[in-house]
Amino acid sequence: MTDVCGAPAMLRVAHRAAPIEAALGPGRRAVIWVQGCASRCAGCIAPEAWDPAAGALEPVDQVAGWLLARPDIEGVTLSGGEPMLQAAGLAALIRHVRRRRDLGVICYTGFVMPPPDSPHGVPLDLDGPAADLLARVDLLIDGPYVESLHADLLWRGSGNQRLIALTDRYRDLLPAVGSRDDSGAGLVCSVDAEGGPHLAGVPSEAGFRRRFEALLADRGVDLKPVRGG
Repeated sequence: MTDVCGAPAMLRVAHRAAPIEAALGPGRRAVIWVQGCASRCAGCIAPEAWDPAAGALEPVDQVAGWLLARPDIEGVTLSGGEPMLQAAGLAALIRHVRRRRDLGVICYTGFVMPPPDSPHGVPLDLDGPAADLLARVDLLIDGPYVESLHADLLWRGSGNQRLIALTDRYRDLLPAVGSRDDSGAGLVCSVDAEGGPHLAGVPSEAGFRRRFEALLADRGVDLKPVRGG
């Protein structure tokens, strides 16, 4: 697969894992954390994904092959980092995968879908590459994480973030919003290829990442990311 200039389409990836069950969307899913984020929200659960020069540069075809080799997943969740900073590559990835399998797509973004209903966050540019990605997303979770608004909500970390159905695929999940069923789906802790711990999901309490780092540090494990970029 190549981009419009004929060069191989690439993604800078912080981490990928599968299957992840329920924590970042319904059912069993693959999750791709892209690398690079300018928002740097206080209390972010994945600050290691901030540095745009870190992570691994991977061909879209390679990531697509990894997804297609997973018969045990219903869909894919795009997180980060900030997926909209790699919207063109992610749109190419979903196009490629859906030629073979009808996977559901959930996408997080720290930007906000117009019209915003909160003063937090920058509106998405719907005339740019983000529009191509959004055309392939079934459920968008928008808005930056705001630690002072932390709440134990379904797949969201703070009260300003919204579940926005862009297709009918997950629309039946929306009645849960604002009801007793609108509650967190928990965290999954796994070990990455380098033997380090990795978290997937949304913590139920603010400040979780800081406490988790301190707990591991007491046991001689350094989880703190390099703050470059």
